[in-house]
This record gives sequence, C-alpha cells and structure tokens, in this order.
Amino acid sequence: MIRLARSSDAEAVAEIYRPAVVERATSFELEPPDASEMSARIVGCLERMPWLVAEEDGRVVGYAYASAHRTRAAYQWSVEVSAYVVETNQRRGTGRALYEALFRALVLQGFRNAYAGITLPNAASDGFHRSLGFTRVGVFRDVGFKLGKWHDVAWLERPLVARDDTMPAPPIPLATLAESPLLSAAIAGEPTPRFRQATPSDVPAISNLIDVSVRGLSEPFYTRQQIDSAMRYLFGPDSQLIADGTYYVAEVDGEVIACGGWSRRLTLHGGDQAKHGDDPVIDPRLAPARIRAFFVHPRWARKGIGRLLFYECSTAARAAGFHELELTATLPGEPLYNTLGFTVVERGAVQMPDGVELPTARMRLALP
Repeated sequence: MIRLARSSDAEAVAEIYRPAVVERATSFELEPPDASEMSARIVGCLERMPWLVAEEDGRVVGYAYASAHRTRAAYQWSVEVSAYVVETNQRRGTGRALYEALFRALVLQGFRNAYAGITLPNAASDGFHRSLGFTRVGVFRDVGFKLGKWHDVAWLERPLVARDDTMPAPPIPLATLAESPLLSAAIAGEPTPRFRQATPSDVPAISNLIDVSVRGLSEPFYTRQQIDSAMRYLFGPDSQLIADGTYYVAEVDGEVIACGGWSRRLTLHGGDQAKHGDDPVIDPRLAPARIRAFFVHPRWARKGIGRLLFYECSTAARAAGFHELELTATLPGEPLYNTLGFTVVERGAVQMPDGVELPTARMRLALP
C-alpha cells in the first residue's frame, strides 16, 4: 500500500535513509537525521508537496517525496524528486510504484517537470530513472566531496505532462488537497485531472461539457423546460473570461471534465449569448470579483474538483487585489458554494427571453 507519510513514520524513514548517508555517497548529507529531524522534514514537506511511503504488512519499506527545484517564482512548476527503498524490496517494483504515485499527485497539484540527481557511478539508479521516462540533461563534475573523494552528479529530467504552451495555473499546495478524494484516488492509481487555463481552442469542449453537466445535474432542481431555456439563452462559454486568462479547465487524458473561472468584469453570469454591450472592468477596491461558470461532468461530480477550481480562482482574484467574491448560484451549485463559505445575500430568478424563469441565489464571500 502507498499512502501519504505521517510524522509517526519518521523512525522507519530515518532507518531507510541512514545507509545512503553513512555507507554511500548516494546522499551528500554527512550526518544521518534522527527520527525527530525526519519528522520535521515530513511535516514541512507535506505543507506544499507529497511525501509518500510504501507499506507492507504494517512496515514502511520505502518512501518518495518532492521538493522545490528552485525558489524563484518562474520555477514554481518544477520539482526535484527522490526515492529510497529498503534493500530487501529493491528490484521488486516498490520504487517504481512510489514514483508513479508521486507523479500522479504532482500532476493533480499542477506541476509540470520533475528532476532527479544521481551520484555517479550508479548504473542501477540511472537505469531505474530512465525506465520511468527520465533523460539525462547534464553532469556536475566533482560537485561533492564525501567518503574521501570527489563525486560527479548526473541530473535527469522527466516531463510530468505533455509539453505545451498552455498558461499553467498556480500549483495547488498539498495542504489544500489533503482532504480531497482526488488526492487519494491519484495515489491509488486512478485517472488524474490536470488543471490549466482555458484557451480559445477549448470552446467546443467547454460547450459540450456545459450541456452534459447542466442536463445531467440539474434535473432534480429544475424542470426540463427551465433547463432547455437556460441552455438556449443563459449557459455557455464566455469568451471574454478566456481572453482575460481567468477561466480554467480540468482535463483527464485530453478530455475536459470540469471548468470554472473568476472575473474582474461587471457581468455576473451567462455565456456569450446572454451578453449585450460592453463588459467593463470593475475596481477591486469598490466591488467584488465574480466567480463564474462552474460546470463539472456528472461522472466527476462530488469528487472535489469544484473546490480545487475555486482555489485557483480565489487565489488569482486575491492576487489581483480583490477582497470579496460574488456569484450567481444555480440551485445545483448552491451546496458547493455553501461548503466554500459563501452566504446567500439575495434570492431571485433569471428571466429568459421566452419568459421562463430560473431560480438562483446571489452569494458572497469575504476573502481572508
């Protein structure tokens, strides 16, 4: 079984790591950390990135974790990864399983690249990393002195997602994901959503998703007439959100399975077909940012995707200077926004051109 590490794993993890420090140059540390120090490292790591352990019959037999590649902001989508396994479990797939689970969790968080350093010579580790898709990018010559001699370190890289020019969303801290069923599903090997900014080429997929989401999730709350009218006159992609870079999609194996965004503009709800005239920018000192157009495929409903989309939106809105959020909630969406801390400030209805009314709630949330 592979799971998130706990501070109580520290003693076992320290013992697994100890030979790499005292017997080999695998690690460039000179003094092995004790359980107390290892506990602090695990807890600190889990605030931001995954630290996983492999467990057999109640015994920790290996671990893997990620750390920041560099501290400057433009590096934030890249990580360094390490894995250590007890000798009795080497070449039995434990390290591979740990790394694959780690990569899935990192993709869910929004990271794009993984790097690993290998003290040379180490044919076993080099072959292991290459079998997992790493390629060598260079060697630091005589970069570390340990056990009486200088050592080279080879650096390898592995893309976590297919390389593209899509604007990445900010990585989601692991602490934000800790209670999400998506994290445990990713560690267990289930398909992993990837969050990114939407592009104009996503519009057809977003349109299809909105139709499937509304028709699949709204029937207990709205009549068929209300749903058909809303699809015709209200729900749809807002190309301005995409152009502003404030709309996000979640995709699995290339399929868009959720979307949602925020806006610094006056419009509170509706797709392109519902807008008339200009959509001016609002002053964050005077008005709240808008949370806009959240839709999830019924297959992925109630799995925590909406909460993660909201994290991306609220983080970006706060960075843009907003102190409050506002939205128009449909009846199916209101429970999600309640759990996120929004409160209803007004109940009403959107009236479509054909006279059909769609009951909604205007909700607000103060940003901490």
